[in-house]
Amino acid sequence: MDGNVNRWAFLLILVAFIWGTTFAVMKDLLDQVSLFNFLFWRFFLAGIFLAIWSGRRWKSLDFTRLKQGLLMGFILFSGYLTQVLGLNWTTASQAGFITGLSVILVPIIALVLGQESLRKKSLFGAILAVVGLYLLNYVDRLQFGIGEFLVFLCAICFAFYIVFVSRYAPEADGPPFVALQILFMAFLMGILAVIFAPYNPWEVSFLTGIQWFQIAYMGIGATALAYLWEHKAQQVISATFAALAFALEPVFATIFAFFYLGEVLPGPSYIGGLLIVFGMFLAGREEKKVVGI
Repeated sequence: MDGNVNRWAFLLILVAFIWGTTFAVMKDLLDQVSLFNFLFWRFFLAGIFLAIWSGRRWKSLDFTRLKQGLLMGFILFSGYLTQVLGLNWTTASQAGFITGLSVILVPIIALVLGQESLRKKSLFGAILAVVGLYLLNYVDRLQFGIGEFLVFLCAICFAFYIVFVSRYAPEADGPPFVALQILFMAFLMGILAVIFAPYNPWEVSFLTGIQWFQIAYMGIGATALAYLWEHKAQQVISATFAALAFALEPVFATIFAFFYLGEVLPGPSYIGGLLIVFGMFLAGREEKKVVGI
């Protein structure tokens, strides 16, 4: 595995950029498509794409990898589900900030599990990122009800996922291991779609070509490739730095929303974006020293 920190750090930032573009795309798409049906097709297309890519490499999944993959798939599914449910009872700005708290939860979880030691610069960078997320989402007054609680559970799920990727990725073959996680998510989302969606997930004749293109982008680009690249990068990059890189996601979302939807945020949001970038830069310098490159 190539240990060049700059290369793999750039790949994680690219993943954050791709995820940042998804907010505007989903906002446009979900006005016309049922949420659970969309999530089913997003994960189903991603899983099938990676399953075909894996070919005979599926043989590398022994029973241990199978258990790990199903566990990680369930954690991701729980993260997406609690986020979606939480948004019914909280604002988008508060949800964005609370979800971003995973950036500070990751080093804590990694430390408790004995996976990483305490890194002062990385911890300080994470704190800067949390402050930046607060300003970026411009949360005027934080509240904590059922919606915020569910979104906080989402942040915990995403934090555990990042930590477990760093734990399992070095020993697992990327394409089949990630495909297993995503196909399991698709299966669970399909069950929810059948129960709660106004129509069955396979009733897709009403979808336009543009909508299929948007779903394919979300499935292949923002899911299959993004999670595969995360898997590869975290074979070298620490969970703490990965969380900081992913904190750039709302920064890219803000930039993309400005050009795609014409949205303009208040002044403090831009200061928040700069704090997130600086926090990641600070942690990146320490990352090189730890990896030894």
